[in-house]
Amino acid sequence: MLFLEQNVNAPVDKPRTALEQVVETFHEMREDAVTIREEAHKIRQEGYAAMNKAYQVKEDAYEVKDEAYETRSELESLLIDTFALLKSQTTSSSLYIQEIRNSLTAINNRIGNLESRMDEFEDQIEKSVENQAEKFKGSLDQTYSQLTEKVEESIALSTLAKSRLQAWMSEVRLISLYKMADMNKPHSTYGTGVVTDGQFMMSHQVHSEMRTHCHSDTTQGKLTNNKLQINLGGLFRIHRVYIWNYRNCCLEQLVGTHIYADESLIGTVIEASFYHDFKVSEGNPTYASQITLHQPLQRNIYVLEVQVWGSGPFNEDDLFA
Repeated sequence: MLFLEQNVNAPVDKPRTALEQVVETFHEMREDAVTIREEAHKIRQEGYAAMNKAYQVKEDAYEVKDEAYETRSELESLLIDTFALLKSQTTSSSLYIQEIRNSLTAINNRIGNLESRMDEFEDQIEKSVENQAEKFKGSLDQTYSQLTEKVEESIALSTLAKSRLQAWMSEVRLISLYKMADMNKPHSTYGTGVVTDGQFMMSHQVHSEMRTHCHSDTTQGKLTNNKLQINLGGLFRIHRVYIWNYRNCCLEQLVGTHIYADESLIGTVIEASFYHDFKVSEGNPTYASQITLHQPLQRNIYVLEVQVWGSGPFNEDDLFA
Protein backbone atom coordinates (compact mmCIF):
# COMPACT_ATOMS: atom_id res chain seq x y z
CA MET A 1 0.00 0.00 0.00
CA LEU A 2 1.18 3.56 -0.97
CA PHE A 3 0.99 6.34 1.62
CA LEU A 4 1.01 10.11 0.75
CA GLU A 5 2.56 11.99 3.63
CA GLN A 6 2.84 15.75 4.23
CA ASN A 7 6.28 16.87 5.40
CA VAL A 8 5.83 19.82 7.77
CA ASN A 9 9.02 21.80 8.23
CA ALA A 10 9.75 24.11 11.10
CA PRO A 11 9.00 27.79 10.35
CA VAL A 12 11.93 29.84 9.12
CA ASP A 13 12.46 33.52 8.78
CA LYS A 14 11.59 34.68 5.27
CA PRO A 15 13.47 37.52 3.58
CA ARG A 16 11.57 40.62 2.83
CA THR A 17 9.51 40.28 -0.29
CA ALA A 18 9.57 42.65 -3.27
CA LEU A 19 6.05 43.75 -2.33
CA GLU A 20 7.16 44.74 1.17
CA GLN A 21 10.08 46.72 -0.26
CA VAL A 22 7.76 48.45 -2.73
CA VAL A 23 5.26 49.30 0.05
CA GLU A 24 8.09 50.69 2.23
CA THR A 25 9.37 52.82 -0.67
CA PHE A 26 5.82 54.06 -1.31
CA HIS A 27 5.47 55.16 2.34
CA GLU A 28 8.83 56.98 2.20
CA MET A 29 7.80 58.84 -0.97
CA ARG A 30 4.48 59.68 0.62
CA GLU A 31 6.30 61.17 3.64
CA ASP A 32 8.51 63.23 1.26
CA ALA A 33 5.37 64.53 -0.47
CA VAL A 34 3.89 65.54 2.90
CA THR A 35 7.17 67.35 3.82
CA ILE A 36 7.15 69.28 0.52
CA ARG A 37 3.52 70.23 1.05
CA GLU A 38 4.35 71.56 4.56
CA GLU A 39 7.27 73.62 3.16
CA ALA A 40 5.00 75.08 0.47
CA HIS A 41 2.47 75.99 3.17
CA LYS A 42 5.23 77.67 5.21
CA ILE A 43 6.43 79.69 2.19
CA ARG A 44 2.86 80.74 1.48
CA GLN A 45 2.42 81.93 5.10
CA GLU A 46 5.66 83.94 4.90
CA GLY A 47 4.49 85.55 1.63
CA TYR A 48 1.18 86.49 3.16
CA ALA A 49 2.99 87.97 6.19
CA ALA A 50 5.25 90.10 3.95
CA MET A 51 2.27 91.36 1.95
CA ASN A 52 0.38 92.22 5.16
CA LYS A 53 3.41 94.12 6.42
CA ALA A 54 3.69 96.09 3.16
CA TYR A 55 0.01 96.94 3.26
CA GLN A 56 0.41 98.12 6.86
CA VAL A 57 3.31 100.40 5.86
CA LYS A 58 1.21 101.80 3.04
CA GLU A 59 -1.65 102.49 5.42
CA ASP A 60 0.78 104.28 7.80
CA ALA A 61 1.99 106.43 4.89
CA TYR A 62 -1.57 107.38 4.03
CA GLU A 63 -2.13 108.35 7.65
CA VAL A 64 0.96 110.61 7.55
CA LYS A 65 -0.28 112.18 4.34
CA ASP A 66 -3.70 112.81 5.88
CA GLU A 67 -2.05 114.43 8.88
CA ALA A 68 -0.06 116.70 6.55
CA TYR A 69 -3.21 117.76 4.75
CA GLU A 70 -4.87 118.46 8.10
CA THR A 71 -1.85 120.53 9.13
CA ARG A 72 -2.01 122.46 5.89
CA SER A 73 -5.71 123.12 6.41
CA GLU A 74 -5.06 124.32 9.95
CA LEU A 75 -2.27 126.60 8.70
CA GLU A 76 -4.46 128.02 5.98
CA SER A 77 -7.19 128.67 8.51
CA LEU A 78 -4.69 130.31 10.82
CA LEU A 79 -3.37 132.48 8.01
CA ILE A 80 -6.85 133.56 7.06
CA ASP A 81 -7.50 134.58 10.64
CA THR A 82 -4.17 136.33 10.72
CA PHE A 83 -4.92 138.27 7.55
CA ALA A 84 -8.22 139.29 8.97
CA LEU A 85 -6.51 140.49 12.11
CA LEU A 86 -3.89 142.37 10.13
CA LYS A 87 -6.51 143.96 7.98
CA SER A 88 -8.38 145.14 11.02
CA GLN A 89 -5.27 146.69 12.48
CA THR A 90 -4.24 149.80 10.61
CA THR A 91 -0.90 149.98 12.44
CA SER A 92 0.47 146.84 10.79
CA SER A 93 3.70 147.42 8.87
CA SER A 94 4.52 146.16 5.42
CA LEU A 95 7.63 144.46 6.80
CA TYR A 96 5.55 142.30 9.08
CA ILE A 97 3.33 141.40 6.14
CA GLN A 98 6.37 140.43 4.08
CA GLU A 99 7.61 138.16 6.87
CA ILE A 100 4.25 136.48 6.93
CA ARG A 101 4.41 135.99 3.19
CA ASN A 102 7.87 134.48 3.48
CA SER A 103 6.63 132.14 6.19
CA LEU A 104 3.74 131.08 3.99
CA THR A 105 6.08 130.44 1.09
CA ALA A 106 8.34 128.30 3.28
CA ILE A 107 5.36 126.36 4.57
CA ASN A 108 4.08 125.76 1.05
CA ASN A 109 7.52 124.57 -0.03
CA ARG A 110 7.73 122.16 2.89
CA ILE A 111 4.26 120.83 2.12
CA GLY A 112 5.25 120.33 -1.52
CA ASN A 113 8.39 118.45 -0.50
CA LEU A 114 6.34 116.29 1.84
CA GLU A 115 3.90 115.41 -0.96
CA SER A 116 6.80 114.53 -3.27
CA ARG A 117 8.34 112.27 -0.67
CA MET A 118 4.97 110.65 -0.05
CA ASP A 119 4.63 109.86 -3.76
CA GLU A 120 8.09 108.34 -3.83
CA PHE A 121 7.29 106.29 -0.73
CA GLU A 122 4.10 104.98 -2.34
CA ASP A 123 6.05 103.93 -5.45
CA GLN A 124 8.58 102.09 -3.31
CA ILE A 125 5.82 100.26 -1.44
CA GLU A 126 4.13 99.18 -4.67
CA LYS A 127 7.42 97.92 -6.12
CA SER A 128 8.21 96.04 -2.92
CA VAL A 129 4.79 94.37 -2.90
CA GLU A 130 5.15 93.39 -6.56
CA ASN A 131 8.61 91.93 -5.96
CA GLN A 132 7.42 89.93 -2.96
CA ALA A 133 4.44 88.65 -4.95
CA GLU A 134 6.65 87.57 -7.87
CA LYS A 135 9.06 85.85 -5.50
CA PHE A 136 6.23 84.07 -3.70
CA LYS A 137 4.66 82.99 -7.00
CA GLY A 138 7.97 81.58 -8.29
CA SER A 139 8.56 79.65 -5.08
CA LEU A 140 5.01 78.31 -5.09
CA ASP A 141 5.29 77.21 -8.74
CA GLN A 142 8.53 75.38 -8.00
CA THR A 143 7.02 73.63 -4.98
CA TYR A 144 3.94 72.66 -6.98
CA SER A 145 6.14 71.23 -9.75
CA GLN A 146 8.14 69.17 -7.25
CA LEU A 147 4.97 67.91 -5.59
CA THR A 148 3.49 66.97 -8.98
CA GLU A 149 6.61 64.97 -9.84
CA LYS A 150 6.43 63.14 -6.50
CA VAL A 151 2.75 62.33 -7.02
CA GLU A 152 3.44 61.01 -10.53
CA GLU A 153 6.28 58.86 -9.17
CA SER A 154 3.96 57.54 -6.44
CA ILE A 155 1.27 56.68 -8.99
CA ALA A 156 3.80 54.87 -11.18
CA LEU A 157 5.15 52.96 -8.19
CA SER A 158 1.64 52.04 -7.03
CA THR A 159 0.78 50.78 -10.52
CA LEU A 160 3.95 48.67 -10.58
CA ALA A 161 3.23 47.33 -7.08
CA LYS A 162 -0.32 46.35 -8.06
CA SER A 163 0.96 44.66 -11.22
CA ARG A 164 3.48 42.66 -9.19
CA LEU A 165 0.84 41.81 -6.60
CA GLN A 166 -1.52 40.56 -9.29
CA ALA A 167 1.23 38.39 -10.78
CA TRP A 168 2.10 37.01 -7.35
CA MET A 169 -1.51 36.29 -6.38
CA SER A 170 -2.31 34.67 -9.73
CA GLU A 171 -0.47 31.49 -8.69
CA VAL A 172 -2.94 28.57 -8.49
CA ARG A 173 -2.09 26.31 -5.54
CA LEU A 174 -3.65 23.90 -3.06
CA ILE A 175 -5.50 26.12 -0.57
CA SER A 176 -7.45 23.49 1.42
CA LEU A 177 -4.56 21.66 3.06
CA TYR A 178 -4.96 21.51 6.86
CA LYS A 179 -7.97 23.84 6.74
CA MET A 180 -10.88 23.36 9.17
CA ALA A 181 -13.69 21.03 8.11
CA ASP A 182 -17.10 20.31 9.62
CA MET A 183 -20.13 18.05 9.03
CA ASN A 184 -23.74 18.65 9.93
CA LYS A 185 -24.38 14.91 10.65
CA PRO A 186 -21.00 13.34 11.49
CA HIS A 187 -20.54 9.65 12.26
CA SER A 188 -19.54 9.08 15.85
CA THR A 189 -16.40 7.14 14.87
CA TYR A 190 -14.93 9.21 11.99
CA GLY A 191 -13.50 12.71 12.35
CA THR A 192 -13.52 15.61 9.90
CA GLY A 193 -9.84 16.52 9.86
CA VAL A 194 -8.84 13.64 7.58
CA VAL A 195 -10.63 15.24 4.62
CA THR A 196 -7.97 18.01 4.32
CA ASP A 197 -4.85 16.39 5.85
CA GLY A 198 -3.32 15.33 2.51
CA GLN A 199 -2.94 11.71 3.68
CA PHE A 200 -5.08 8.94 2.19
CA MET A 201 -4.72 5.47 0.72
CA MET A 202 -5.37 4.55 -2.90
CA SER A 203 -5.88 0.82 -2.27
CA HIS A 204 -9.34 -0.78 -2.45
CA GLN A 205 -8.53 -2.24 0.96
CA VAL A 206 -8.25 1.21 2.51
CA HIS A 207 -8.82 1.25 6.23
CA SER A 208 -12.26 2.64 6.98
CA GLU A 209 -10.94 5.18 9.47
CA MET A 210 -9.04 7.00 6.70
CA ARG A 211 -12.38 8.30 5.37
CA THR A 212 -14.77 11.10 6.29
CA HIS A 213 -18.30 9.90 6.92
CA CYS A 214 -21.45 12.08 6.99
CA HIS A 215 -23.98 9.71 8.50
CA SER A 216 -27.66 10.39 9.18
CA ASP A 217 -29.85 8.74 11.76
CA THR A 218 -31.08 5.56 10.06
CA THR A 219 -33.48 4.64 12.85
CA GLN A 220 -36.08 7.03 11.47
CA GLY A 221 -35.06 6.61 7.83
CA LYS A 222 -33.90 10.24 7.44
CA LEU A 223 -30.76 10.23 5.32
CA THR A 224 -31.19 13.54 3.46
CA ASN A 225 -29.26 16.81 3.51
CA ASN A 226 -25.85 15.55 4.61
CA LYS A 227 -23.24 18.31 4.37
CA LEU A 228 -19.46 18.47 4.49
CA GLN A 229 -17.98 22.00 4.75
CA ILE A 230 -14.39 23.23 4.44
CA ASN A 231 -13.51 26.68 5.82
CA LEU A 232 -10.67 28.12 3.70
CA GLY A 233 -9.80 30.80 6.26
CA GLY A 234 -10.05 33.69 3.78
CA LEU A 235 -11.55 34.85 0.49
CA PHE A 236 -9.96 32.94 -2.42
CA ARG A 237 -10.57 32.68 -6.13
CA ILE A 238 -11.62 29.06 -6.72
CA HIS A 239 -10.13 27.32 -9.78
CA ARG A 240 -10.75 23.62 -9.08
CA VAL A 241 -12.30 21.18 -6.58
CA TYR A 242 -10.98 17.59 -6.70
CA ILE A 243 -12.77 14.87 -4.67
CA TRP A 244 -11.24 11.45 -3.94
CA ASN A 245 -14.11 9.01 -3.45
CA TYR A 246 -14.18 6.08 -1.04
CA ARG A 247 -12.72 3.05 -2.87
CA ASN A 248 -13.64 -0.04 -0.91
CA CYS A 249 -17.36 0.32 -1.59
CA CYS A 250 -20.27 2.71 -1.83
CA LEU A 251 -19.05 4.77 -4.81
CA GLU A 252 -22.67 5.51 -5.72
CA GLN A 253 -23.34 7.21 -2.37
CA LEU A 254 -21.74 10.42 -3.66
CA VAL A 255 -23.93 10.60 -6.79
CA GLY A 256 -26.26 13.60 -6.58
CA THR A 257 -23.94 15.59 -4.31
CA HIS A 258 -23.77 19.33 -5.09
CA ILE A 259 -20.48 21.21 -4.72
CA TYR A 260 -20.80 24.87 -3.68
CA ALA A 261 -18.26 27.70 -3.42
CA ASP A 262 -20.07 29.78 -0.80
CA GLU A 263 -23.49 30.20 -2.51
CA SER A 264 -22.28 29.45 -6.07
CA LEU A 265 -22.90 25.97 -7.48
CA ILE A 266 -19.80 24.80 -9.35
CA GLY A 267 -20.81 21.19 -10.07
CA THR A 268 -22.81 18.05 -9.24
CA VAL A 269 -21.65 14.42 -9.00
CA ILE A 270 -23.55 12.58 -11.76
CA GLU A 271 -21.81 9.18 -11.80
CA ALA A 272 -20.09 6.68 -9.50
CA SER A 273 -16.33 7.15 -9.87
CA PHE A 274 -13.13 6.92 -7.84
CA TYR A 275 -12.59 10.66 -8.17
CA HIS A 276 -14.48 13.75 -9.34
CA ASP A 277 -12.85 16.83 -10.84
CA PHE A 278 -14.74 20.15 -10.98
CA LYS A 279 -13.04 23.07 -12.76
CA VAL A 280 -14.27 26.66 -12.64
CA SER A 281 -14.39 28.49 -15.97
CA GLU A 282 -11.79 31.23 -16.43
CA GLY A 283 -14.50 33.42 -17.93
CA ASN A 284 -16.60 33.23 -14.76
CA PRO A 285 -14.31 34.00 -11.76
CA THR A 286 -15.67 32.60 -8.51
CA TYR A 287 -14.56 33.87 -5.08
CA ALA A 288 -15.42 32.02 -1.86
CA SER A 289 -14.28 31.41 1.69
CA GLN A 290 -16.05 28.04 2.11
CA ILE A 291 -16.53 24.87 0.05
CA THR A 292 -19.61 22.73 0.76
CA LEU A 293 -20.50 19.19 -0.35
CA HIS A 294 -24.29 18.84 -0.04
CA GLN A 295 -26.06 15.52 -0.58
CA PRO A 296 -29.82 16.23 -0.83
CA LEU A 297 -30.69 12.56 -1.51
CA GLN A 298 -31.15 9.82 1.06
CA ARG A 299 -27.48 8.88 1.02
CA ASN A 300 -24.40 9.26 3.19
CA ILE A 301 -21.22 11.07 2.12
CA TYR A 302 -18.07 8.90 2.00
CA VAL A 303 -14.88 10.67 0.84
CA LEU A 304 -11.16 10.14 1.38
CA GLU A 305 -9.93 13.65 0.53
CA VAL A 306 -11.20 16.97 -0.85
CA GLN A 307 -8.62 19.19 -2.55
CA VAL A 308 -9.43 22.83 -3.34
CA TRP A 309 -7.14 24.67 -5.75
CA GLY A 310 -7.19 28.45 -5.97
CA SER A 311 -5.35 31.77 -5.63
CA GLY A 312 -5.43 34.55 -3.05
CA PRO A 313 -6.45 35.48 -0.44
CA PHE A 314 -8.15 38.73 -1.46
CA ASN A 315 -9.95 41.59 0.28
CA GLU A 316 -13.64 41.85 -0.55
CA ASP A 317 -13.15 45.38 -1.89
CA ASP A 318 -10.10 44.50 -4.01
CA LEU A 319 -11.06 41.58 -6.26
CA PHE A 320 -9.44 41.18 -9.65
CA ALA A 321 -9.73 38.27 -12.07
